[in-house]
Amino acid sequence: MTAALHVLAGWGSGRLATIAHPREDGWADEQLAELAGAGVTVLVSALTTAEQQRLGLGGGAAAAARLGVDLVSFPAGEDSPPQDEAAKVVTLAFQLAAQVRAGRFVATQCFGGVGRSTLLACTTLVLLGIAPGEALRRVTGGAEAPVTRDWLHQVPTQLVRL
Repeated sequence: MTAALHVLAGWGSGRLATIAHPREDGWADEQLAELAGAGVTVLVSALTTAEQQRLGLGGGAAAAARLGVDLVSFPAGEDSPPQDEAAKVVTLAFQLAAQVRAGRFVATQCFGGVGRSTLLACTTLVLLGIAPGEALRRVTGGAEAPVTRDWLHQVPTQLVRL
């Protein structure tokens, strides 16, 4: 596989992973086929609109659908989501957690596979019942990610606001 899946958790038959963005010209049919072959059924792209255009990701959704992969576009901003974006992140993470619980294999990705996809994956793990610190450790392997860490510890506050 061109970009390695970093599996974070299993929930029954469901799984959650992160993956870096595709290199070169976006998600080629072969790369999508590899993901589908690995069992991925939901691929969440947190690339910005500019990143999507730069990578040429226009036709990815149709190719993914042919392979049985739901491609979800979540064009987050370049930096960590501001507080007014929190509801959108948590809402999507609720949907992703439900997909994992339903036995689907969800993979999140952004440009480097360590920022926006990390936040989405960590938030999803927290909603699956994993403590914020443990969720961050699973996703980053212990690397420092202070913005994500700080944001994750605010997730309960964000939930109250929904």
